[in-house]
Amino acid sequence: MKKQSFLTGAVILMIANAISKILGAVFKIPLTYILNEDGMAVFNIAFEVYIMFLSFIISGLPFAISKMVAESNSRGEYSKTHRIVKISTILLVCIGIVGSVALYFGSPFFALAMKEEKAIYAIQMIAPSIFFVALGTAYKSYYQGVSNMIPTALSQVTEAIVKLASGYYLAVLFLNYGVEKTAGGAIMGVTSGEIIATAILMIMYFYGRDKKYVKSEKSDTAEILKELMSIALPLLCASVVANAINVADTTLVRSRLLDGGFSSDEARFLYGAYTGYALTVFHLPVGILATLGVSILPVIAGAIAVNNTKKAQTATDIGIRLAVMLSMPCAVIMYLMSNEILTVLFHNSSSSAMLTAIAPCVIMMCVTQITSAILQSAGKIMLPFFTALCGSAVKLSVSWYLIAMPEINIYGSAISSNAAYILVMILNLIAIHKCLSLKLNITAIIIKPAIATALMFGVMYISSNYISAILGDGFVYLAVMCGIGMSAYVLMLFLTNAISVKEVRKILKG
Repeated sequence: MKKQSFLTGAVILMIANAISKILGAVFKIPLTYILNEDGMAVFNIAFEVYIMFLSFIISGLPFAISKMVAESNSRGEYSKTHRIVKISTILLVCIGIVGSVALYFGSPFFALAMKEEKAIYAIQMIAPSIFFVALGTAYKSYYQGVSNMIPTALSQVTEAIVKLASGYYLAVLFLNYGVEKTAGGAIMGVTSGEIIATAILMIMYFYGRDKKYVKSEKSDTAEILKELMSIALPLLCASVVANAINVADTTLVRSRLLDGGFSSDEARFLYGAYTGYALTVFHLPVGILATLGVSILPVIAGAIAVNNTKKAQTATDIGIRLAVMLSMPCAVIMYLMSNEILTVLFHNSSSSAMLTAIAPCVIMMCVTQITSAILQSAGKIMLPFFTALCGSAVKLSVSWYLIAMPEINIYGSAISSNAAYILVMILNLIAIHKCLSLKLNITAIIIKPAIATALMFGVMYISSNYISAILGDGFVYLAVMCGIGMSAYVLMLFLTNAISVKEVRKILKG
């Protein structure tokens, strides 16, 4: 199967990610009518336990596999590439079996730890997913390492469809057996989706691989395992620390709101409005644009492996420019249209000011994601972790100081996020320049897109009252305003030569 260019692969994953998120929303909305508040609490707790467990046991391995595959493939060591997949599969199968068994039999412990005894059955029903996700990880990472994003996208969308259909069906089937069984039936949809997604990846790999390279495997198993662990273990440690910091941040926000004189109910409302509505919208573009990091990994790792500095330079330039150019209009739309976005999506605009406050952080976070991926792909595995630690120190410090002020309250968390990611973004950009000796064209990467963004902001701000008077508020008004803003933005990108038609054609050709 032919590999795609960096941009084509990124677009494929973005579309698949967007479809999956839409299907995920379609899955949860009707599910709330079946499960109600009690059932959704059980469902969400079981899913949170599953995600925490999964991220801990396989964290770092997908990146390690993709990086090693990209490096061996770029050197023409195709036998080693398939040997990496085989050894990784065996390792992940063992991890998956242990993980699934531990989660299944440890379900009473995890449910009690989360203060929800009714989640035991739901946790047991999602436990097999650990095995199938682990098994599929080796093949998904292989395809990402060889710059073929179609299998990943296909499995991702299929998983979402199966999860939607089977989860909804099983929830209805178990409806008369109590909250525990109904939530367990719904969450079995996740397991069903993972089984099908893994099957697709395995079938495509075994039918698409070149058997002559598979048969001539001669690479040393111990050497491959050592290299895998040397990449994965530092990332696992970084993930554990990052999760601990996230827990500390959550605890700090709640406690400082109480210190600021808010009652428990008021603190819960502010935190729920911020995390449940504002951050949900905020993470949509961040999650979709995270696919840029997945697509750039094999390009950078492969180029560095064969000392092709020019290719690494080009990929770095394109990756950062795309992150900036795609995130800037998202920030403007969320900043100016926060009320309309929340009203259309949730019929609740109480957190619109919170979304406005956090909106600029989209740019810094997306650039941080792509620069971290570039540094890690180039072998600087732990450097993004240390820059993130610096950002975390700023975030926790600023949050602690501001959130307890009654006039600032939860907005202190948004302000601290903006401050933290500005610092991390700058540190990552400096690291790319210093450690990798890659030049960054600041005019093309930042200044020109910023000019286009300023025009977009001005056009949307000036025209909003006129358009609102004609169309009123609602989805049509939001869509028209986004269309007007994006038209002005794209036009200015071409006028400032931030990107040219010739360049677009060149990128699309890979």
